[in-house]
Amino acid sequence: MSEGKRTVYGAIWNWIALACNFGVAFFLSPFVVHRLGATLYGVWAIVVGLTSYMTLMDLGLRGAVVRFVSRYHARGDHASSSLMVSGALWLRQWISLGVVLLSSILALLFTRFYHISPEVQSAARLAVFLSGVSVAVTLYFGVFGGVLTGLQRFDLSSSVTLMQTAARAVAVVWVLRTGHGLLGLALCELSATLAANLAQMYLSCRSYPELKITLRYPGRKILREFAGYSLWVFLIHIFAQIIYYTDNLVVGAIVSISAVTFYAIGSSLFEYLRNIVASLTMTFLPLASKYQASGDYQRLRELLLLGTRLAIGVALPIQLALFFRGQTFIDLWMGSQYGAISSRVLQILLVAQLFTIANSTGVNLVLGMAAHRRVAIWCGCEAIANLGLSIFFGRKMGIYGVAVGTLIPSLFVQVILWPRYVSQLVQTTVSRHVLQAWVLPFLAGIPFGIACFLEDRYWPTHHLAVFFLQIVLILPIYALTVFLFFRSDILRELRKRTSRTFSSKEPVSVP
Repeated sequence: MSEGKRTVYGAIWNWIALACNFGVAFFLSPFVVHRLGATLYGVWAIVVGLTSYMTLMDLGLRGAVVRFVSRYHARGDHASSSLMVSGALWLRQWISLGVVLLSSILALLFTRFYHISPEVQSAARLAVFLSGVSVAVTLYFGVFGGVLTGLQRFDLSSSVTLMQTAARAVAVVWVLRTGHGLLGLALCELSATLAANLAQMYLSCRSYPELKITLRYPGRKILREFAGYSLWVFLIHIFAQIIYYTDNLVVGAIVSISAVTFYAIGSSLFEYLRNIVASLTMTFLPLASKYQASGDYQRLRELLLLGTRLAIGVALPIQLALFFRGQTFIDLWMGSQYGAISSRVLQILLVAQLFTIANSTGVNLVLGMAAHRRVAIWCGCEAIANLGLSIFFGRKMGIYGVAVGTLIPSLFVQVILWPRYVSQLVQTTVSRHVLQAWVLPFLAGIPFGIACFLEDRYWPTHHLAVFFLQIVLILPIYALTVFLFFRSDILRELRKRTSRTFSSKEPVSVP
């Protein structure tokens, strides 16, 4: 299989796994919220938020495994590949033990930081510990997931993800229907995680039989290689974790546990959309690296322009629909008691996300060009400002203030810093980049936004299926305006592809 086809094939498998994950989360979330109630769901959201920080203990090692395995496997240097994977496993075994110890400490301290009713305190502490153990399992066996990715076996890794998603969904429904609550959810997560990671280990060993694993000290040279590759990526992951996953903890600490549910519902939709775009734009990273290596800055500029337009084009109709019709959607999805508050949180976060998505292609270009040191510094400053402003405004404005504290530093970084930096890297002007890649796609979305507003005001609905039908019916407006704004580019690309098709056909000789 050619490199291009393998990339497309892998992207399709990633999209399938992502779509199934979102679909299950979409239908399962209302069930979990209503079975647990606002207070217990708030506790669970905080447990997940706390333990998600432990994933930072990855230290960027998974990315290093992917890079080294793909490089050494292509060269046929299986000894070096085995050495790097063994070194990662040696490091991960100590990291995983540290995570288990940290989980124990957090479980003991959990009820001191959050006011939880006495009857659920024991279950909450156990849920924190078991969730931490799940993270430890993922960190250790995640090395084998990196091996599969390095081999470009996205079909296998995505199949495991699909299996894990299905098993978790079935288990969660059974556990909550039988009244096992928080502790049952944590056990479901641990069981599904363990099964999926054992499957990844088996499949990676089958796919790479030349891989020989040892668990002894790998030596300073190997450790230096890991550190040199992973340090700045690790810092970016730390700061991104603070930026995107701290809000629920802040809401629980300074507002109330039950308020976390309202905030989490709005922010979860924000998170789903961010992941959709990330799965699309991450494919641009290796292309950026390739074009930079060959000094082809014209291709880099084209990649930045087309990738940015594509990311905005995919996300903008969803963002506009959620901005103008978010309350209606959440009323139908979760219940009318959540719609008004959660939709306001969502609207604030969507303003920040509008520009974050506009820069998502630029982020992957910067990573592919290994120019991300400055980005790590920005992320650190944004994370500090985000946390400080969220606490400050949260005390004055409640959960809306926490969202505003996230919005302000994000706008500064995404609107002021990013366009200038990425334009310099690909050797274009800021005005040209912003006008062609940002302004034109945003303008193309205005008629669809107006249609969403009018539809929500004059065509009320009481069924989720009707809501989606309404959105589908006005989507041609968006398609038409996009065509009108970019018709010259679209027609030129169609003519190019048509000429390639006809030129590739061999002439038929006439006797």
